[in-house]
Amino acid sequence: MHPPKQFTAKLEDKIVFNSKYTQYEFELSEPYNMPFLAGQYVSLKVAENGTRRSYSICSTPAITHGFELLVDLEPQGVGAQYLQHLEFGQEVQLLGALGQFVLTPDPGVGHPDREEALVFVATGSGVAPFRSMLFELLQVQQDTRPMILHWGMRHAEQLFWQDEFAELMRSFPNFHFHPVISQPIDGWNLCSGRVTDCLSVHEQPERAGYYLCGNAPMITEVTELLSKQNVAPERIHHEKFY
Repeated sequence: MHPPKQFTAKLEDKIVFNSKYTQYEFELSEPYNMPFLAGQYVSLKVAENGTRRSYSICSTPAITHGFELLVDLEPQGVGAQYLQHLEFGQEVQLLGALGQFVLTPDPGVGHPDREEALVFVATGSGVAPFRSMLFELLQVQQDTRPMILHWGMRHAEQLFWQDEFAELMRSFPNFHFHPVISQPIDGWNLCSGRVTDCLSVHEQPERAGYYLCGNAPMITEVTELLSKQNVAPERIHHEKFY
């Protein structure tokens, strides 16, 4: 783990997916290089009084001169309001990279502790660190273990990155993506309900490692479900955002 350092970065671009979610792209100014591990986050200074908010990095660790953040703007907290009013080229102050929610190193084929498959379970903006992890595993490491992403959202129109995940599935046959909509409209023929419903319907791979990120009730429910399925606690990794 790299110790956190203070950085200055400039807002380079942003993608407004919908009224709830926006992706922000920053270019580092000083220092110009921030190595990080997939799953880590940055702590942004969002007010003059020193108030900070933490956001998972959603970009690939292969690029260290900048980073991307996914932000849920709907709660309209101090962090969301600060980011909404940022202008292109404006500088931000941050600490990075932080956090222990990272991939378990692969000890190699045949090792008794190896996670033979990887299952990612997210709700809402909790998908952010998994985008980074999937880029790292699939594109950089060329990891061939089975990988499944279950991503829960309230409404289908709130989804984004579907094209990216579809492209990953085309390029890497070992990756599968299951969006889960809790309030589907007529015609939605994929998983619906809670992510626990989706996990119950789909057969889970043996000796998998589970990575959970999202609201606290989901973390609790999925952990309880996996425990009933005799998944060892050390194979369940989680990050809580709410």
